[in-house]
Amino acid sequence: MIYIRKRKTPNIIVEKATAIKKDPASGYEKLELPKDSTQLRFLFEQMPKATIRSELIKEQHGLCAYCMRRITGQQNDTKIEHYKALSMDKERALDYQNYLGVCYGGEHDSPEQNKQCLCCDASRGDKELTISPWNQRQMQAIGYYKNGEIYVRPNVGLGSELQNAMQADIDDVLHLNGEKDSNGKIEWDTRSKLVAGRRCICDSVHSQFDRWSKKGFLTVDYLQEKIEKLESQLKGDNIADEYIGVRLYLYKRKKEKLEKQK
Repeated sequence: MIYIRKRKTPNIIVEKATAIKKDPASGYEKLELPKDSTQLRFLFEQMPKATIRSELIKEQHGLCAYCMRRITGQQNDTKIEHYKALSMDKERALDYQNYLGVCYGGEHDSPEQNKQCLCCDASRGDKELTISPWNQRQMQAIGYYKNGEIYVRPNVGLGSELQNAMQADIDDVLHLNGEKDSNGKIEWDTRSKLVAGRRCICDSVHSQFDRWSKKGFLTVDYLQEKIEKLESQLKGDNIADEYIGVRLYLYKRKKEKLEKQK
């Protein structure tokens, strides 16, 4: 996961949401949740969803807000996620500031031997989340093991309660680490092969480190250049590499280790 800087709501989205709320025929004012969730969903479907997807792609740099896989803004690969579930918050159901762009979480992929699980929004449903890609402090605490597992780093000032809640979201709600056994070991991947995708990036980065070290390139300054180049993908409306957060994390941790050796 990477930090997402939420942008101002485009006027066309504000205007449509306001029109729906003010239209007596919509019945919005009288809706009560959760019993009127279906009617509220009907009203949400009237929002300018193509524009919403397009804007989300820009601010998320073409990546799923949860797993960092590629999304393009097209209806067949990009879902509009209500961070605060539609069935739980009427006021935020039509609010762009409550929207994230996410992938289909493996819904379109065929499972192998029925073992892979769904992930992201497809796994989450309406469950509440503690972890938020809009929270920069939380996103700075995200780390990755060599096997491709995503985890919340301890001792970074979040406190054990928040750390455990975020990890539970990653493992049990969003299923970003696939399925784990009773000992916490990953038994099988998600349908969209998230763990394998992140592990591939980890393997690639460690191979880079070996090559750079042999050539004498593996220095603090060289890694800083690489970090800045990657971070430039997360500016403006640029489209970033899939799983970019993994590569950035590994570059930064290696840079920190080299700085301590000075």
